[in-house]
Amino acid sequence: MLRLWEGYGTAAGRGLPDADRYRGVLLGVAVGNLLGIPVEGKSKDRIRQRFPGGLRGIDLSEVHRPWDDDLAQTVVLAEAILAADRLSLEDLAQRLVRWGRQNGRGMGNLTARVLDKLERGVPSALAAQEVWEDDGRGPAGNGAVMRCSPVALRWRSQPALLVEQTLLSARVTHHDPRCQWSAVALNIAMAHALAGQALAPSALAGALEGVGTPAAVTEAIRLVEGSSLDDFALSDRHTMGYTLKAMQVGLWALDGPEGFEETLVSVVNAGGDTDTNGAVAGAALGAVHGLGAIPARWLACVPQRQRLEEMAEQLLAASGHGR
Repeated sequence: MLRLWEGYGTAAGRGLPDADRYRGVLLGVAVGNLLGIPVEGKSKDRIRQRFPGGLRGIDLSEVHRPWDDDLAQTVVLAEAILAADRLSLEDLAQRLVRWGRQNGRGMGNLTARVLDKLERGVPSALAAQEVWEDDGRGPAGNGAVMRCSPVALRWRSQPALLVEQTLLSARVTHHDPRCQWSAVALNIAMAHALAGQALAPSALAGALEGVGTPAAVTEAIRLVEGSSLDDFALSDRHTMGYTLKAMQVGLWALDGPEGFEETLVSVVNAGGDTDTNGAVAGAALGAVHGLGAIPARWLACVPQRQRLEEMAEQLLAASGHGR
């Protein structure tokens, strides 16, 4: 897997400043999350009925509301990275518990159950595993993928740490290996995008084989190449919110056929777990196209925008890049 850092693939926009990409990632999470909130859980057909021309706007009143869980947990993870420069499972767990007490908006059922166990004194190394086992080791939610981008921002040029820290960032709430390794896959692809390079899904899947990645993850990665959004069946009620769907959306968006706005609109209007799919796609698109590609009307709706931009700059400084 580490050979992916020996050389990059085809160029995806080398001239964009690092700072623009970093801000684009965190603000991309924000606008993608916000755009998808009104139609979360709806099918593509239901969305089309409600918005015949497609959902393209964010409610301006969101600027006065607390962050939804996709953005909020991304910020929690970023703050944990910046506080100690290496993640601690216990520290991250307690930060998430505090967020749950103070806000918790949009929190998924699996995460809520893990945080409840943590509050009742279950060790951070066991809480997520117990919830996973209680559920028959079946569900593999997308909560780890939705928040993983700060790890790519910090360790984009340090592959071993990127993998290690991404796995840890997921494990605090999502014990299933599919959740952990789908976050790793997206962060590896994001690291290349931040360097202005594209990484073919087939190359990514090949690099992840034989290092502990579940076969379901590498198979899902390979399916991205040449696929359309419709191929992912995002609004299928049986697989909505599945970690591999969110990963596929992110990888697809990195090589999206259109620009930031049109690609993100397409993702959200495809239905399903729209706020999370939007957040993941927004992060990916921000890494490729940068902050300057995000519509100003969407940015005007983002709560605490300055705080997000400052955090992006801090992660850039910590990464050792910047120009």
